[in-house]
Amino acid sequence: MIHLFSAPGRRALDAFTLPGTLVALDYDGTLAPITDDPFRAWMQAATRQLLIRLAQCRPSVILTGRSRRDALRLLQGVDGIEVIGNHGMESAHTSSVAVLDRVARWKTMLSERIAGVEGISLEDKGYSLSLHYRLAPDPLRAAAFAHAIAAPLPQARLVGGKCVLNVVPADAPDKGSALLQELRRTGSPRALFVGDDVTDEDVFRLDLPQQILSVRVGQSASSQARYFLHDRDEVDQLLAHLAPLA
Repeated sequence: MIHLFSAPGRRALDAFTLPGTLVALDYDGTLAPITDDPFRAWMQAATRQLLIRLAQCRPSVILTGRSRRDALRLLQGVDGIEVIGNHGMESAHTSSVAVLDRVARWKTMLSERIAGVEGISLEDKGYSLSLHYRLAPDPLRAAAFAHAIAAPLPQARLVGGKCVLNVVPADAPDKGSALLQELRRTGSPRALFVGDDVTDEDVFRLDLPQQILSVRVGQSASSQARYFLHDRDEVDQLLAHLAPLA
């Protein structure tokens, strides 16, 4: 992986972020720190102001694993930015009764299986579910348990994360297909995408270097992203770098 603020990284960034480039960002771990209480995962004030400035001058989209409604709550006050939730499957126009019914059935099954299990909670995001185990006494054992109870669910795809197991419909769009759709919708010729987690690999593995500049927050030998930022502070540096260029 190449550090985005190294000399070769800056050359790639400057050559890529021309007028019209779509800026696509994950939320948790990218714009906001990971917290024990996901409900309170607020952006820092400086990050929020940078995002507001970016949205005013560049086509921008948030691609998050959160439900769209929850993401909009956290992004209140940031206008002019598209929000796509549930790992790429929930836009402002998403409406699928069949998927909602399927996820509701999964919720019933999983709720019964985690009843009384310490440190594991189930989050219902409408179009997907998340099993959180950050507060479990033994996170490794909790992760194995979460996989074991979710694996038999029909028509489900399991996607890991940072102390979370996401349960999404197997036939649903992922972040990669959602980003390509957003490029078509906006007419943007290219996109810069920044993410930090397993679900962001759906974008990284697209391997479209002429169309998508993929950046991971945190270096990882197993990631398909070509470029990386060391931490969230460098995400803010990137936002500050992008906004004046538009």
